[in-house]
Order: sequence, then structure tokens, then C-alpha cells
Amino acid sequence: MAVLPKLVLRKSPNYSDRAEASRVDLVVVHDTEGGYAGSVEWLCNRGAEASAHVVLKEDGSEATQLVSWDKKAWACVNYNSWSDNIELAGFANRKYPLPQLRAAARIVAFRLKRRGLPPKHVVPSHPGDGRRGYCFHSDLGAAGGNHHDPGFSKAQALAFAAMVKYEYYRGGFRSSWGA
Repeated sequence: MAVLPKLVLRKSPNYSDRAEASRVDLVVVHDTEGGYAGSVEWLCNRGAEASAHVVLKEDGSEATQLVSWDKKAWACVNYNSWSDNIELAGFANRKYPLPQLRAAARIVAFRLKRRGLPPKHVVPSHPGDGRRGYCFHSDLGAAGGNHHDPGFSKAQALAFAAMVKYEYYRGGFRSSWGA
């Protein structure tokens, strides 16, 4: 059973206001292609011109919030205004540790609940198309930057979907987590 990890707050300069007409329809799962500490440092570097709302440590014990939930993180190009973005520290070509996946599923479920979104994996056809739930960065295609992370196999994606649903319906979330 997963819990929301300890949260460290660290502000990235790489964010902006969400578009006025946008409403968050997606929670997008990414990977950093790097270790936790180095990825947090990089995403707090103005020169990176990239960020995320949260970066989750490899063992799932801690996360760092870089951008507040009401702002737009620069994580998935044209989908930024419509998404909350969660980065898993690590590499797509390596396995993600089970404690990290469980913590990630809890975070995704928490954000889905807070946004009134269903606990389902969706593949949007274009930004703001009204498909509501969570997706992987790789699901976003060219409009999301043509990334291939987090690199889950079909079996891993199905297992993660089951974890997200379990956490969503288990509930018992704290009233807030992050800014």
C-alpha cells in the first residue's frame, strides 16, 4: 500500500501561467532520463527551459515539487496548459523499482482525484481534446514533443493502470500535498 512521499518544495524558474481557457484534463507521467538530484538541479536551471510539477525519487520515498499545481510546467510542449506533470527519476531502458511505481501511482491517483478526473489511461488526439485521465509522455506524439518516456512495456503499462485504479478507489488522501 503506497502513501504520498515526503515532499520537498523547490521553485523552478521554468513555468508560466496556464492559458485562461484551459482546464487540466491530464496527468502526464514522464521519466527524467537521469538521477533524482541531478534532474531536480537541471529542471531548476533557467537554461533547461523545461520543468515538471513533481520529480519522484527512484525509491519513491521523496518527491520535489518544482512548479505549483496552478501554474504551467514546461514538460510536454502543446499539452502543458492541460496537464499536471509527474517525472519519475530514472531511465526508460532500466526497470523502475516497485516502490517508485507504487508511489507514482499514488501521486497520479491523488492528482486525478483533485482534478475530478477518472482513473483511466487515455491517449489524446490533440491538446485540449477533452479526453480526461492520465497518460504517458509517449502517448502525446509530436504535439507533446515526440518523446518516448517512460518506456513502459504493454505489461508494465497495464500493471501501472491497475495500481492507479487501486490507489484512486482506496482513497484516504490527505487534504493537500504541495502548493
